[in-house]
Amino acid sequence: MKRIPLRIDVTEIFGGGSPQHIAGTLFAPETVSMSPQIVMFAAPGGGYSQGYYDIRFDGLSGYSQAEHHIRQGIVLIAFDPLGVGQSSVDRLADLTVEILAETGDLFVRTVMERLLAGTLEDALAVPDTVFVVGVGQSLGGGLTILMQGRHASFDAIIVLGKSAIHTQLPQPSRAQFAATRTATLAYTRDTPADQQISDEAAGAIVDYAYAFHWGTEPQALRDADLATGFNPRRITPPWGSATMPIVRVMRAPGALRDDAAKVTVPVLLAFGERDVSADVRLEATAFPHSNDITLLVVPRMAHMHNFADTRALLWRRIVDWARSQAPAPADTFPEPTRHETA
Repeated sequence: MKRIPLRIDVTEIFGGGSPQHIAGTLFAPETVSMSPQIVMFAAPGGGYSQGYYDIRFDGLSGYSQAEHHIRQGIVLIAFDPLGVGQSSVDRLADLTVEILAETGDLFVRTVMERLLAGTLEDALAVPDTVFVVGVGQSLGGGLTILMQGRHASFDAIIVLGKSAIHTQLPQPSRAQFAATRTATLAYTRDTPADQQISDEAAGAIVDYAYAFHWGTEPQALRDADLATGFNPRRITPPWGSATMPIVRVMRAPGALRDDAAKVTVPVLLAFGERDVSADVRLEATAFPHSNDITLLVVPRMAHMHNFADTRALLWRRIVDWARSQAPAPADTFPEPTRHETA
């Protein structure tokens, strides 16, 4: 498996100031041979980094989504949006959902330009025909919707654990759920960053372990993820991020409505059995102009999908769905015979 670090300059979106870069990692098979070649760009959720797509933990195996997809011939590019992980984090107060979408789109277009030109790495040859899929989990799912709605960055999108209607964090009691839900009702899309306070600051007691992890997951892995706190993290695991953009407005009801309504490409919506949508059956209504919408609910899976015992079910469906959407090398229909009706 090839693993190529990426660092793309996106300073131009700000019109100057301190240099801003988006970091990522390209994972590819030793030989790239799909036709068309599926290329996925994967954005992580809030509090997580690109490492979420390549989880490594002593004593455990099979937690790398990147590794799984590479075995199926897919090229996967995991990246840290601005304000996250290895990307620039010095302008958190300046980041809006619109800036995140614009810089994310520039990252995708720059990487694809260099990938197709063969200038990312001499040994990596990609066919001229590619099918580019945006993948995003939680906050990254919101970013994927924004990028597609505002910039048409992808040929198809996969939204994981993100409601385009109203993101509501699951909680073990009605009182806790009501408190976290109420915190999201205080925001609109235009709420300034300095007014977007955390759920805890708003008086909610958030059970992240319940929301993020299913009870059958290895305890050591759950502890490594959350035992030292979350929002903020006191110790950051390899798949985590000590910082995140202040874009809690993404959780507000209707915050993504206009952008989702502009999406015209195929959409895969995937949720865990315990996740952030009040009614997953309504989620497709947020994408009225998409020509193909698929809904998946994975059993025994909480909000942070890649830790679940059933994660491979999700990964297989992602690969199968992407293959079903990518045009065949000769996506044409034969002329009818004289015995057939035209």
